[in-house]
Amino acid sequence: MGGSNALGVDIDALRTTAASLRTGAGTLAQESRRIAEHTFGLGHDRAGRNYSRQGIAVHDGLARIAAALRNWSTAAAATADVFDRAAAEYTRIDRNRTTALSGARP
Repeated sequence: MGGSNALGVDIDALRTTAASLRTGAGTLAQESRRIAEHTFGLGHDRAGRNYSRQGIAVHDGLARIAAALRNWSTAAAATADVFDRAAAEYTRIDRNRTTALSGARP
């Protein structure tokens, strides 16, 4: 192992990853809403009007997809929050150690 940063944590990478996760969570939530609002199979459209049972099955499938995307969005946002808190904690610990070490005498 070379270098003094062998066990370091890349705080900027944590923050960048959190931001990326948060963006993805927003996109997933938006798509979840868009899919959940789809009325296919509920008798509001002409497509499949003679196949109501199958239309309801498609609608139910879309509802399950919307729920999965919503759950994925929630999980991604929660992970982003954890990464942000970890970055803040690492920053706090580094600052405290720097302060403690700057006061130490050789």
